[in-house]
Parts: sequence; C-alpha cells; structure tokens
Amino acid sequence: MKNNINSMAKSKKLRYGGTSVALTVAFVALVIIVNVIFSAFATKYRWYIDMTSTSLYSLDDATVEVLKNVDSDVLITFCQDKDEVDADSALFMIHNTAQNLADKFHNIKIEYRDVMRDKKYLERFRTVATDFVKTTSVIISSGTEYRKYDSERFFIKDTEDPTYIWAYNGENRFASAILQVTASETPTAYFTMGHGEALTGDATTFISLIEDAGYKVEPIDLSTQELSEDARLLIINDPQYDFGGIYEEHTGKSEIEKIDEFLDGFGSVMTFVSPERVGNLKNLSEFLEEWGVVFMPGVTVSDPENAVSVDGFSVVGQYNTAESELASSVYSKLTDLSSQPKAIFHSATPIKHAWVEENKNMSDLSSRVISDVFMTSATTKLTENGETRDADGVYGLMTISQEYKIVDNEDYTSYVVACGSPEFVSPQYLNSNVYSNRDVIHSLLISLGKENVPAGIDFKVFADYDLDITTAQANTWTYTLVLVMPICIAVACVVVTVRRRYR
Repeated sequence: MKNNINSMAKSKKLRYGGTSVALTVAFVALVIIVNVIFSAFATKYRWYIDMTSTSLYSLDDATVEVLKNVDSDVLITFCQDKDEVDADSALFMIHNTAQNLADKFHNIKIEYRDVMRDKKYLERFRTVATDFVKTTSVIISSGTEYRKYDSERFFIKDTEDPTYIWAYNGENRFASAILQVTASETPTAYFTMGHGEALTGDATTFISLIEDAGYKVEPIDLSTQELSEDARLLIINDPQYDFGGIYEEHTGKSEIEKIDEFLDGFGSVMTFVSPERVGNLKNLSEFLEEWGVVFMPGVTVSDPENAVSVDGFSVVGQYNTAESELASSVYSKLTDLSSQPKAIFHSATPIKHAWVEENKNMSDLSSRVISDVFMTSATTKLTENGETRDADGVYGLMTISQEYKIVDNEDYTSYVVACGSPEFVSPQYLNSNVYSNRDVIHSLLISLGKENVPAGIDFKVFADYDLDITTAQANTWTYTLVLVMPICIAVACVVVTVRRRYR
C-alpha cells in the first residue's frame, strides 16, 4: 500500500514536472516565433525609431517642404538586388532615404536592377561610351530625364583625407535630382574657359553645388561659342588671362560683348578673381566697373582680429545687415539667427563701388544698384607689395549688382555677383558645416532667379552619430530589455505552479 502511494506521488510529481517543462519550452518557442514574426513585419513595414541626434535615418522637414509640390512620377533605381543593396553600408543609408521618400510621396517609386541581368535596360543611362552603370550607381529618373550618381556622391569627404567620410548628404542629393528631372526645363550654367579658369580639381565641388541647385553645367569658350537660349547663369572662376574686348572677325562679337548681351537678356553673372591676377584683367575689370564693381589689383585684405588663420588672411566677412539694401535678401535666414555663421574669404582683394549714389540710372526705364554682400571690418589691414597698412574705410569682399528694366510694362532684372576671393568656393569652405560659404552660394542662386533650389537641407555629420538620450533613459531601456524576458518566464512559472497546487 505504501509502495503504491509513493508510486502515485512520484507519478503525479513527474506529470506536473513534465507539464511545467513543456509549458516553459512552449512559452520560449512562442517568444521566439513572435520575435521572428515581429522582426519580419518590422523589416517589411520599417518599424523603427530614429534615436540619432542628427536624425540620420529620417527625412528633414526641409526635404518634405522642397518636394511637396512635385507631381510627376519619379523612379529611383538601384543597380543591385535589394538584399545586396542593404549589405553595402553606404548603399544601405542611401536606400533608407529612398524608402523614406517613397513612404512619404506616392509618386516616388523604387526599383532594383542588376547590371548584368538588366544590362540592356540600363544602357539608356549611359551618356557616353566610357560612362558605365555600376553596382554602386543610383539613378533618379522621370520620363526621359535622369540623373545618375555613384554612391560616394551622397557623402561628403574630408578635403585633406579623401578616405575619411564625415557627413551624409543624401537628402540634398535626392531632392536636387528630383527637382531637376521633374522640371519643365533645365537651365544651363556656363563656366567660361580659355583664360586659365579653374574647371577641374577643387573646382569640381563648386560645379557639383551648381548642379545640385538644378542647373545643367557646361563649359564655354566665348571666343568661338555662343550662349544657348536656356543659359541662365555665366560663371567666371579665377581667370588668369583677360577676356577679349576687341571685335572678333570670325565671330562678329567680342567676348565682353557676348557677356553684355547675355546680361541684357536678363541673365546673371558670377565672377571670382584673385588679387594676383585681377591686374591682368583690364577688359573684364572695365566691364565690371560699369556694374559698379572696382577691384584693387595687387591688394590683399588681412584682419588678425577677424580671421580664422594665424596670419590673418582668412578673413571672416562682415554681413551687410541693412534691410534696405539689395544684399539683405541674399541671406536673410542667416542674419535672422542670433549668431551668424562665419563666411570665409581667403587672400581676398577688396572691392570699391564705382559710384557713390545708391542707384545709377542707365536710361528712363532702367537703373543699376550695387550692394555689399560681405564687407571688411573696421580693423582691416591692406597688404600691397609686401607692405601692410591700415585700411582707410570699409571695403566690399563680395558684391551684388542689379539692373532693373521695364520692357513692355513688365519688370526684368539682371545680376552680377563679384567676389575678390576664388577660395570662397573651395572645397575647404563649401564642404564645411562650420562656415556659411555653401549657404551663401545657395542663397545667391535663389536671388539670381533660379527657382526650386533645395536650400535648407543640411548634410548630417557622422561625428554626431550617437543616441540622443540621457544616461537615465539609457538605463531605463537597458533594464526594460534585460528584465522583460525573465519576468515573463517567471510569471509563466508562477501560473503553472499555482494551477498545479490547486488543481
């Protein structure tokens, strides 16, 4: 009898013990299954919280604002299968931005092609025979218009160490490409050539900035070529030799005459000259003087009290905050800040105004006005022929001139921007999130009449790539994630034990 009782007790204990183990195993299996299912849904529907301080994995409001009026269908093409795209760390970030855009805008779609399997399909994205579509290419297209970029174009590299990538510029790249391919017309920005201008090397950063602003960029030799009808902007970047001011028999017009006619047709000109070379540019200087711009050849600005370099030649430009002047419209968003970011002019030549009066009447129906965009400070010094002296006043570092005309009762404007420092558009300053040079150029492009410039979309610095939470919040998340599973298991065990005891 006693043996039977012991046997029954052992059998009951074994039965309940087996049930407890089975329930525990079943619960763990359920947790794993739920986790797998949740992970699958999270991957498919992109359930995540962006906790980076720079919102690296989210769309900025500025991007949404820029693209909100785009109605045309846009297709973003990746040249690998989706799993291969996500396996590449650079393409993963670009792909995430593309997905954010597709989620936000119904007219933006994503497709995945293979450079070998879909070779024939991708052939249409080759502009020349030596241009290849690569596995790292990202293509943004709408109808027959497209822009093709390698993945590295979505990032910003250090100017001194090109292997070091320090910021992500994907949103700006996508926004500018979408605006370009959906625009009813793509205006052309011409960079002059034939005078020793900088068109390669460091100039490529400036050229990319113009492209990002929605322009098609082309070089032009004004001695033999004509500006096209879609020309909107002419850029003269650090010429070493002068422009032809004499009648050219084979073209019928001089280079200066072509520039003048372009401005008469309501185009705009940006020119960047250096103190060492401006003395050689007699014809160009005489033409710019008609727009109120007078450079001081051989004279360089220094200002040890307002510079970012020890020698004082990397001068911090002073904003023109006079709201009544033309320049105030160029950077109103920057001057509205409580502390304005620095705009740097390295080895700059000062600019004087050709006339003192506020406006110069060209005729009864036209007038010109010049305004300093940036100026020197009261502590500026001028260096000429190795000798340094105190400046006898304030000079311009960058100016903007406007010609206002009335034609058939319609108002028209042309602009000339002059800068005494080619270094203003160097990669050192355009790629920096410390200085405002890039934002100033963006603002100028808006003022010069080009619409749909994606201004206000900032690049996202990897140096700030951290969780934007406090230590207390981090501890809370840690405790939650560490304790949730054991607590769930403990609760399950208590339920099983109670049911076994009172069954």
